Amino acid sequence: MDPFASLSLTLFAIALLLVLMGVRSVPQGHEYAVERFGRYVRGLGPGSRIIEPFVEPIIAKLKMMGQVLDVPSQQAIVRDKAVVTVGAIVFFQVLDTTKAAYEVRELSSAILNLTSTNMRTANASMGLDELLSRRDDIDARLLAVVDEATRPWGVKVTPIEIEDITPPQDPVDAMARQMKAERAKGAAVLQAWGERQAAILEAEGEKQAAILEVEDRREAAFRDAEAREPLAEAEAWAAAMLSEAIAEGSPLAVNYFVAEKYQKALETIGTSRNQKTLVLPVEALRVLGSLAGIAELAREACGRPGGPRRAARGPTVAYRGATSLVSPQPWDWWLVGGLPVLLEAVAPGFVPIWLGLAVLATGSVLSLMPELARPWQISLFSLLDLVSADIWPARRRAAATEPEESSLNRRAEARIGLVVALVEPILDGRGKVRIGDTLWLASGPDQPARRRVRVVAAYGALLEVAPIARDS
Repeated sequence: MDPFASLSLTLFAIALLLVLMGVRSVPQGHEYAVERFGRYVRGLGPGSRIIEPFVEPIIAKLKMMGQVLDVPSQQAIVRDKAVVTVGAIVFFQVLDTTKAAYEVRELSSAILNLTSTNMRTANASMGLDELLSRRDDIDARLLAVVDEATRPWGVKVTPIEIEDITPPQDPVDAMARQMKAERAKGAAVLQAWGERQAAILEAEGEKQAAILEVEDRREAAFRDAEAREPLAEAEAWAAAMLSEAIAEGSPLAVNYFVAEKYQKALETIGTSRNQKTLVLPVEALRVLGSLAGIAELAREACGRPGGPRRAARGPTVAYRGATSLVSPQPWDWWLVGGLPVLLEAVAPGFVPIWLGLAVLATGSVLSLMPELARPWQISLFSLLDLVSADIWPARRRAAATEPEESSLNRRAEARIGLVVALVEPILDGRGKVRIGDTLWLASGPDQPARRRVRVVAAYGALLEVAPIARDS
């Protein structure tokens, strides 16, 4: 080979090698620092850059992107003499390549040590409660100090965040007990407030109930007074008529008055709760004499409409009632038979009604055959008693088949016009009212409980009600 060609090839290879050594590719987000004969001359930005080989070496390769440093957890003594473990994170960015390369050696280590030192100082100046509750203040203080210290290095420190604070176990337990006590206190306060409100509402409800009850009693008293007015007038008229009859010399009116009182007394006894026991007065014969006086009064009025009255008639009837046990007369049978009928009207089911019917039938037969002897009268009474005992229960069973709805309708219709208070509110058209000791279903517009309403219609066990205006 020609020596000249060999030399040329060698020089070309050396030149190519120098060109390749002089071309540098800088990645995006990086910047290289270049020196010439030991002095910084320029920085290489991202892209392809050309340097002089052996003359311009690259002394530092710096990242211009934001970087994160994890500050290791370290113990610090706070103002309360408690030892806590604190860790943090530092975010920083290189802004000036020259300062970052020449103002500090090992930039990351310097920033890490600076942050750790200032973090211990900031923690020592705060109490445990402040350290746990005021992390933002600690972050701001650390950022201000570290950013100011790293500014000559061409670095911008962005946030510094306290990552973890671990207090000792004893203070943590104490704070847990304190939190539990505060929550228990809050729960007790809320419970007491709720009980107070419930007591207030209950008292207001009782007050409104008492007011409504008083209003109901007042209205009931007004209605009773209005109902007693015609009754008092009727009693006054009856007393006046009785006084006139007594003044005319007829004691039959007195017998009628006494018999009426006895009848009312028996009716009261028969409708009492204890219907199994009936107490009769000792002077039963006098009662019969009074009833005989009524019969004699009717007979006198029908038999002699225009004839004079005899004042001695009343005692004569009483004497006959007393001696009827020796020689029974038709009116004696009628009077004795009228007593079971009267008791059946007052207390149904208390005595056998067919017994009274047999006695009345015997008296009727005796009135047609006055000469009938006493043994025949007793035999006739026994026969009629057996016949009545077969006929009357059959009639009672037939009457018992009457639908109970008719009785219930009559009871319900008797309540129309009454003003009552709702026991349960009317919701969706249904509620309940109390009349006496009985609860009735009520229908009508929705109303709250204890509201006064008026019964306007009755449908069996259902009462239709309408609200009453407050001012009425």
